Amino acid sequence: MTITVICCLFTSGLIIALFSILLKKEKGIQKIIREELTLSENKRKELEERILEQSTIQTISEKELEEKRAFEEENMKLLSEKEKLEVEKQKVDEKIKKLWNQSTAIHKEKERINEIKIEVERKHKEVLDSINYAKGIQVAMLKSDAQDSKHLPKHFVLFKPRDVVSGDFYWSYEAENYWYVASVDCTGHGVPGAFLTMLGCAFLNEICSRSTLTPAQILDQLRDKIIKELSGNGSVKDGMDISLCRININNSKNNVEVQWAGANNPLWYIQKGQVIEIKGDKQPIGYYEIIKPFTNYTIKLDEGDYLYLFTDGFADQFGGPMDKKFKYKPMIELIKKTASVNMSEQKLKLNEAFEDWKGKHEQTDDVCIVGIRI
Repeated sequence: MTITVICCLFTSGLIIALFSILLKKEKGIQKIIREELTLSENKRKELEERILEQSTIQTISEKELEEKRAFEEENMKLLSEKEKLEVEKQKVDEKIKKLWNQSTAIHKEKERINEIKIEVERKHKEVLDSINYAKGIQVAMLKSDAQDSKHLPKHFVLFKPRDVVSGDFYWSYEAENYWYVASVDCTGHGVPGAFLTMLGCAFLNEICSRSTLTPAQILDQLRDKIIKELSGNGSVKDGMDISLCRININNSKNNVEVQWAGANNPLWYIQKGQVIEIKGDKQPIGYYEIIKPFTNYTIKLDEGDYLYLFTDGFADQFGGPMDKKFKYKPMIELIKKTASVNMSEQKLKLNEAFEDWKGKHEQTDDVCIVGIRI
């Protein structure tokens, strides 16, 4: 039994020792396991951190890649815009070059035009000087409208050239006991008409210097000269319309003999307050298809009666509120209305009426009116 007990004790001690050893080993293993687990946990965390870092790096790389792509796209757009701008710049440069060439050409043309302008102004001045000189000659050839003579009736001349020189003219000539007076309208106005006025004055003076003629005889001879000198076979139709009278200027104040003839233009005279018209022959002083002798009229006037010789310029003037011609009927009324004043005042009133009617319009034609009081 003792041995049994001893065996049991030994066995128990052995078991306890083995258990102790196993327990220690188990603790060591657990420690190792814990250390391994700790190590594994650390590695796991490290690995996770690395994975997270790689993921972050990858995310950053993708963002950078997107930004790079966007940058490259923007850069491509900028390059495309740059190319477009370069093309536009080239076009602009070409336009600038073209405009510069045009500017240079315009400048040269401007200089050329300026030279022409200077030359034209110089020639214009020469022409104007010549016209003014011609005006002086024309005025010198015309009798003064204030031709004073005790034996001549009171009279006025309203003479208004449209241009510097006139195609209308008045003519006066004294021979023995007669005073010849005419109002003449030549073809055209300005310089061409002025040449005819000088020719007409010269022809009338030449005709009347030869002998005492009736107005109709004077017109016949004047027509012959105009046709011979200007018209020839009728290819040139320059000529004149004329109203010509011859007044006996002896000392008699009543029963004064007045002879008259007209080519297209009429004669108006006022007797006993009434305006009477004698129409001229419907043919000019110049070439005409059917030429016939001019008609000579004789009338008797008393002291205080009036004669009016005129061209068509006054009646044909445009103006008034309706921009129409003045016309002859209002002209007759105007002359009749102003006949009661003296000759100088009547001239002023006629001129005022003309200017008021004309207003801001240009003068249509030359104007020539001769008024005579017996």
